[in-house]
Amino acid sequence: MYTGNTVSYKAIMDKQIRDFGFEIDNDSGMEWLAEFMAQTKVGVVMDNSVVYVPICDGRGELPMNLYKIVQTAKMECATLEQAQCGEGKMLPMRWATDHFHKQYHKDDRDYTTQSNHTYTVENGFIFTSFSTGFVAMAIEALPVDADGAPLIPAEQSWMEAAAHHLAWKKARKLRRTNSIDKDFYIEIMQDRDWYFAQAVNQSKLDQNVDQAESTKNSVVRTIPDIQAHASFFANFQLPEQRNFRGISSNLSTSIDLK
Repeated sequence: MYTGNTVSYKAIMDKQIRDFGFEIDNDSGMEWLAEFMAQTKVGVVMDNSVVYVPICDGRGELPMNLYKIVQTAKMECATLEQAQCGEGKMLPMRWATDHFHKQYHKDDRDYTTQSNHTYTVENGFIFTSFSTGFVAMAIEALPVDADGAPLIPAEQSWMEAAAHHLAWKKARKLRRTNSIDKDFYIEIMQDRDWYFAQAVNQSKLDQNVDQAESTKNSVVRTIPDIQAHASFFANFQLPEQRNFRGISSNLSTSIDLK
């Protein structure tokens, strides 16, 4: 499960010291945690509450104590105080499926055009079908802070897996010189594998009902949208529109077909 919150690699280094006591230098710790995040390829009883997040330039700061996002809604009101006082209309939001979602508030470009341009990648370069111009690229990258140090998802399973990974890397070096007990090394390795699998498997689940709704709408379709790539999969999360005897409805509306 991934809520969007992260912790610094330093927090994982400190946790490893508390849990295992291995002395690991800063450079090795950062390198091993970067390897850990690359290998994952992928984020209790809680207080149920509602928070209001101001959005500026297309982004808002998540609460520090966030564990899981259950559902979100857009508030139609002028000020944060109005939202907190129960004023304004709430509109349910869905999980975005389009890859250039973060750009919408920044420009007025047409993101639904057709294109015959192509590209390939090789040896660290992108090769395009056109000679000059620019390329926008939606990518997935390892999370890092402003200094380029790795960030770890703030969920407990991820932090346990990361701390165990550090301990396992250090223990493996010590085991080669018989500096630690064999059974202790095997215990660290087995726990590391268990927490690693737990963290990765949880990240494969829908993160909240908003993402589940978007996933459902993108799959439950009578007519597949074979042109979705032309619009960068924009609005792929919207329910399919159907017409029954001249009446337009979406899949969430019950229609009497008799």
